[in-house]
Amino acid sequence: MTLVAMGLFAAVLTVALEATGPGHTERVGDIPLLVVPRTSGFSVPVIALQSTMKFFLPLAVAVFAGESVAADAAWGTMRYALARPISRTRYLISKLVVASVLSLLAVVLMSLVGLAVGTAAFGWHAFAAADGSTSTVVHAVATFAPAASLARITLATLYVAAGMTSIFAFAFLLSTLTTRPFVAVAGGVGLTLLSRVFNGDYLPGVAVLNRYMPNNDIDLWDHLFQTPAQTAGMVHFLLLQVVYVVVFLGLAWWWFLRKDVLV
Repeated sequence: MTLVAMGLFAAVLTVALEATGPGHTERVGDIPLLVVPRTSGFSVPVIALQSTMKFFLPLAVAVFAGESVAADAAWGTMRYALARPISRTRYLISKLVVASVLSLLAVVLMSLVGLAVGTAAFGWHAFAAADGSTSTVVHAVATFAPAASLARITLATLYVAAGMTSIFAFAFLLSTLTTRPFVAVAGGVGLTLLSRVFNGDYLPGVAVLNRYMPNNDIDLWDHLFQTPAQTAGMVHFLLLQVVYVVVFLGLAWWWFLRKDVLV
């Protein structure tokens, strides 16, 4: 159902953009980018990623990761699974792989369906985006050929998927700690919300924490659609994800290998 919801969102978004009229301009992201959706099908995956990466996608990822282990505990099947001649490490790896594939598929599906329905509705045309952060009346417009647009959307999708890994790892950790999947899912979403709250743009005085919160800089991919492309901060964000993943998954393994499985 979660994956179906990803596809439906992109399809409904396309219908909504179609209904806005041919000359309507959308503000995308915090930069913001100014795009006219109906001029190119590439506008749909760009808007879809931007619209979902701060809550909808983290929720989907948290669902897959949070239910991976805790659901077995809730249904009482974990004890029987571990009674077979398999190690706890192998059990966790199998859960991790399945949840990871589903989480990655959720992000990729958003872009793929958005691109498919966007192209069907608005055509395979060059994608134009104006830099709305400039204070001048006339904004600089960057135009990308279809091949360049596809390459940038691919990089943006991979960047967003990478940005979900800290949320995924935290929800997976909670899934090994609780027998209630809802708690693990809520914890993953809560980490996303906490990351957004501790942002100097919204809460003065916490700017020093910005660079270390797991989800704050996930929107930096918007700068790929500027000319020239701006990649400042993206490498730092990706390395931060690696740190969070190592810590959270390390704790998950440490705890699960030592816990008493009673259900």
